[in-house]
Amino acid sequence: MVSLSTLRRSVYLPVAVCLLAAAGLLTVGVLELVARPTLLRAGFTVLGALVALVLFVGSREGPPSDTRAVPPGNAAKAVVALSAAAVLVTAALGSRLLPFAIVLPLGFVLVALQLRDDPSVPSVLTQLCALFLAPRLGKYLTTGFYYGGTDTFAHVAAVDTLVAARYTPAIPHGYDLYPVFHFLVGTVTYFTGMAAYDALVLSGIALFTLLVPLAYLFGTAVFGDSRMGLLTALAATVLEFFAYHAVYFYPQALAILLILVAMYTNRRLVDARAEGAYRHHSTFALLLVATMVVTHHLTYLLFAALVAAAVPVFLVRSRLFRDGALRRTLSYRYLFPGFVGGLFLLAYWAYSPSLILVGIVELTLGLLFDVVAVPTAQLFTYGATLPVDTLARAVAWLLTPTGLYAVGLGAVLLLAAYELLGEYATYRRGFTLTVTGLGLAALLLPLPIPIPQIERLTFVVSLLAVLPLAVGLRRALAVESRYAVASLLVLAMLGGATAFTVLAADDMSRVYIDERREQVSMSDTEYRSVTTASAFLRERGNGTVATDRVTNRAFETTRFNATRPLRARPTGLRTGATYIVTRERWTDYVVALGRGLRTGDLNTFAVGQRRFEAAEAMQTKVYTTDSVRIYRSDDGFRRLYGEPGSARNSTALSRNATE
Repeated sequence: MVSLSTLRRSVYLPVAVCLLAAAGLLTVGVLELVARPTLLRAGFTVLGALVALVLFVGSREGPPSDTRAVPPGNAAKAVVALSAAAVLVTAALGSRLLPFAIVLPLGFVLVALQLRDDPSVPSVLTQLCALFLAPRLGKYLTTGFYYGGTDTFAHVAAVDTLVAARYTPAIPHGYDLYPVFHFLVGTVTYFTGMAAYDALVLSGIALFTLLVPLAYLFGTAVFGDSRMGLLTALAATVLEFFAYHAVYFYPQALAILLILVAMYTNRRLVDARAEGAYRHHSTFALLLVATMVVTHHLTYLLFAALVAAAVPVFLVRSRLFRDGALRRTLSYRYLFPGFVGGLFLLAYWAYSPSLILVGIVELTLGLLFDVVAVPTAQLFTYGATLPVDTLARAVAWLLTPTGLYAVGLGAVLLLAAYELLGEYATYRRGFTLTVTGLGLAALLLPLPIPIPQIERLTFVVSLLAVLPLAVGLRRALAVESRYAVASLLVLAMLGGATAFTVLAADDMSRVYIDERREQVSMSDTEYRSVTTASAFLRERGNGTVATDRVTNRAFETTRFNATRPLRARPTGLRTGATYIVTRERWTDYVVALGRGLRTGDLNTFAVGQRRFEAAEAMQTKVYTTDSVRIYRSDDGFRRLYGEPGSARNSTALSRNATE
């Protein structure tokens, strides 16, 4: 039997993991549990295990002793200059793909070379901030009006309303009870004169850039080592959820930042020895918790799930080390912020219950007692040919940034698992949080089955995932000189791919396999067309209006809403509304309808160019721009975009279109 103390040098475990991963995929394939293309995409697990094996073998003898130092001043200047140049080239070209595909891998290689030696903390943090900030600015410059999951529309409208009204109850959607986010963005808007959208996105980019040094402080406090702090900051820089939400900024994203501040504050509170320091940290913790309570709601429920997952890990740790940590942790000094925060939350929720929380409770109870069912989503195609999922497309997916990111992330996490298993005593100080983060980090990898709203949870999981990633990166960068190229390639691949994954670069179709996706941004021209269309309907329309989800959310920024639903059916679109608003860009994307889970309508459709033009020729148009069309029918619409000749605006077909 191999003892834990010899696992650092033994290759049996990583080899066994490679074989187990391959055998698992073969078994699933033989049993035909999933489609073969899906199974082939899951091959990233085997590739990640193989990469982890190479790095494990290369780092068995401990850190190298003959590394060449990279002057920190020169490296910082080079990385900052390259990042700034990439932003300028992006602005000139109108595309960020080529500039950042070159700069990011090179920049992360320079950072890795410094971390292999004796790094300068200010220099490395400056470089990591530049490498995080530059791609986010590039996305901001190349997306027009970027709205991601459409919540940006609502928050822009809410900020405009708050700035105009100057009192909290004016904030819509129940956020008058949780106004911190809108106060923050509204303050930036008021003092800078920027539009609400620009203030929102730039505030998110700035705050998430500050996440990098904050992650350093958190990692240093958890592990008690500044090098591990830098590796934690590096881990935060290469996680796609932080990259995504820096631009798609909304209240949960702000709450995530506050949770990280709270975890760091709690750690400093525990380590405080002087009474003065303890009182200062306690006062700050009270103010922070009070702010967090009125920032968001669901985030803290999700974080509570992470805390619950950490409890069994902590119990194992207390049995493993027997250092009195259980008694210290159960002391009031350690539990103080969480205890007070829980009381604040319960009191505030009792005083002002959130409609979202009520909806979550109702849905959960309904599912448990089989009263309600989760609505299924259907995709209807009207003259649009969608690509068939094939083995060739699955292989191509493995070579996309998303596939490469999954391979690199999986390899580093596996390496962290090997390191923790073989050197667990070294990580005694941060054992509970690191092991919990490692167990939950599997949610950050591509899942074979889509789970609605899982990104809400994985975003919170990312807070703890930075710790095992730091452990894995430490082991990866400790390879011998002859394996250094492999280590640097992995980090360059991971850092470069982060900015171009299907999540972080959801606006860039060129980095995906050829397939339609939902639209996530509008050009400035298209957005202006939508706002002028809403003005036309508000001032001249004399009937009800129906449109798709994105257009209706965009209407919110002009204080207008389409009140009638638009339904997708096998025979075409139908609605009982007098007006229907269509957009030229529908022919390029999958178009979502309804308002998601809130209405139980998750259906989508895709329309081909010929069907769109055929319907265009038959309908009565009352408003037209380059991007937007408004059709009118007093009898509603049926079979729009259906079979050619069926989308007639006639009484015979439209009389019963009253949905």
